[in-house]
Order: sequence, then C-alpha cells, then structure tokens
Amino acid sequence: MANPRQAERDTIEASHEATRRAADQASQVGRTMSDAAENTARAGSEAFRRNAESIGRTWRESSQSATRIAERSMDQFFKLFGPSGDGARETMQQSAGNVQALIDSSTVVVTGLQNASGEWLRFVQNRIEENLDHFEELPGCPTPQECMALETRIVRDNLEALLQSARRTSGLSTKLADEAVRRMSDSALAPR
Repeated sequence: MANPRQAERDTIEASHEATRRAADQASQVGRTMSDAAENTARAGSEAFRRNAESIGRTWRESSQSATRIAERSMDQFFKLFGPSGDGARETMQQSAGNVQALIDSSTVVVTGLQNASGEWLRFVQNRIEENLDHFEELPGCPTPQECMALETRIVRDNLEALLQSARRTSGLSTKLADEAVRRMSDSALAPR
C-alpha cells in the first residue's frame, strides 16, 4: 500500500515541476516575443526617421522650386497684364512669404512627427524591459493563481503604459498643430 504522504509530496512536486516548466516556456516565449518586438520597433523607428528626413528634404526642395516658379510666373504675368515696378515686386514678396510660411509649418510638422515617433519608440523599449523583468518572476510563482495574478498585472501595466504614452503623444500633436497654425498666422500678419 502506498504511503499517502509520499503520494501527496509526489503530487505537489509534480505540480511544482509542471508550473516551473510552464513558467520557463512562458519566459522563453516572452523573450522571443520581446526580441521580435524590439527588432520591429527598431526597424520601424529607423524607417520612420528616414521617411521623415526624406519628406522634409522633398518638401523644402519642392517649396524652393514652387517659389522660383511663382516668382517667374508673377513676373511674366505682371509684365503682360499688371502693374509694374514696386506693385509687382510687392506681390511677388507676398507670394514668397506665403511659400516660406508653408515651409516653416511643414518643418514644424516633420519635427513633431519625429518627436511622436521617439515617444512611441521609448514606450516599446520600456515595455520590453519591464516585460522581461516580469517574465523572470514567473518561475518563482509557487501556484497557478500567483502566475495568473502576475500575468494580469503585466497586462494592466502594459495597458496603463500604452495609455500614458498615447496621452503624451496627443499632447505633442496638439502643440505641433498649435505651432504650425501660429507660424502660418504670423506669416499672414507680417507686412506685405
């Protein structure tokens, strides 16, 4: 006849071993997911940075071309149909000022987008680090209930961090829009 205490110890030991194996597997899956998320975030951030630089450069070059074309068009228009001298020159300066306002506003937008992408990159990096710390705690959970409590805390922490980052990004976006509008308005108020 089997010893009931030995059977109970064997059951507890088997339960602990199963929990430890599950925690090890969860930890490995977590590390794999974290590595993949980190690589994805890094690649996304780099692509976003390159795109933002490219957009800024393209916008500046396009704006400069548009200014040159506008000046030439206005000059020819005024030669054919409009006032000459100071009136034409003043109108061309106004057009150039409007184009400059567009350039200034677009620079603000590109800078804002870079700041927002930096915020999201910091969010991803912080979450990866925190999740790895939490996953290291899993093997120490003596019961499935404590494992579940840790997992729900991880989800809660991730959601809270996501909402905090979204709030900061929203604030950055609001400041970005305000600054772009201010620059456009300042240009409109400038002497013409």
